[in-house]
Amino acid sequence: MRTDRCDLPDLSDGADATTRSWAVPLATDVAVVLVFALLGRISHTEGDLVTGTATTAAPFVLGLLAGWLRAPCAGMSAAARARTVRFGAWLLVWTMAGGILLRGLLGEGLAPAFLAVATGVLAVGLVGRRWVAQRWALRAPTGGAADQLDAPAPRR
Repeated sequence: MRTDRCDLPDLSDGADATTRSWAVPLATDVAVVLVFALLGRISHTEGDLVTGTATTAAPFVLGLLAGWLRAPCAGMSAAARARTVRFGAWLLVWTMAGGILLRGLLGEGLAPAFLAVATGVLAVGLVGRRWVAQRWALRAPTGGAADQLDAPAPRR
């Protein structure tokens, strides 16, 4: 029997904690997009802050969610989605593609400066935070394999 790589995880009440390990990283990624939109609205002091933030963020959040939903099709495990720089880059591409496509369809602005700032800020939030977390994890004394990366080779 063939199993499709794109199957979504079982989220029923009987599912274990590892199946739900996507919730915090996903919420953090959505928060990154919302903070990007909020800071942009604050810096330009345009219109209603809440509505403007939601309008700016919505296309990017939808792109982000599409990236999360397509990740199993790329063979990325739940652990990879939570922690790897590779997945952060994957999300950046999906988030920007979705944001640009939907903003264009909605007649919103696609100024090159806006796209450059969006890419930079979202790269720091989606990719950069995962890079920092990976470096931090490698330095943390856990007694596991990460500690042995800096350990000298045994003498023979």
